[in-house]
Amino acid sequence: MDWQNLTSWLAPVGRRWDIAVLANLPPDGSWVRPTDLLKTINTQADPRHISWKVLEETLRRLEARGYIARSEVAYVPRQTRYWILAPGRRLISALALLEAWYETTTEAAPSVRTGSAADRVTDLANMREQVRGEL
Repeated sequence: MDWQNLTSWLAPVGRRWDIAVLANLPPDGSWVRPTDLLKTINTQADPRHISWKVLEETLRRLEARGYIARSEVAYVPRQTRYWILAPGRRLISALALLEAWYETTTEAAPSVRTGSAADRVTDLANMREQVRGEL
């Protein structure tokens, strides 16, 4: 495993709110307004909340990295819309696989640890194939 490459590849989403933003954009590529995104994330992020300023910085950084796209609609009042791009969807799929692996290997998720070790390995292999299919 080339850990230096993995570290550099994950660096663009290494800040506190990056994954929260990506995970809350609709996976089908439909758009969302920043107001709705802020409300959704702050509902999930108890007790700390993301501010408008931090959300805006995060969105711009993820856009610059090619994970999301932005469009401004010239209505009055002006609307800004964001949606996830294919690289962002692939990253979320890979992180979901990592999350599933973690849940199967930690005592913090006893309900996931039911079944034999062979069953868990089979489940992970199936998840890996599913993620590869989405990539």
